[in-house]
Amino acid sequence: MKTETQIRNQILRRIQRIPGDKLKDLSEYVAKLEQNINKKEKILSYAGVWENMEDSAFEELTDKLISRRERNKRRSDE
Repeated sequence: MKTETQIRNQILRRIQRIPGDKLKDLSEYVAKLEQNINKKEKILSYAGVWENMEDSAFEELTDKLISRRERNKRRSDE
């Protein structure tokens, strides 16, 4: 099994062989990979946010959600 360092070095060697006219495409692909990483980090930053939520607030967000949506639906139908 290759180590992370070995894989990175292998990738760098392969990049050196890529023709110059393909470097822009490679750069765009790497930028997309980085965006996905950033999105995952942003999503994970919300982990545990509800951990210390008061029971009444949690109930308002969950148990009463259906009735609140029904109430709002009736208003929009009028």
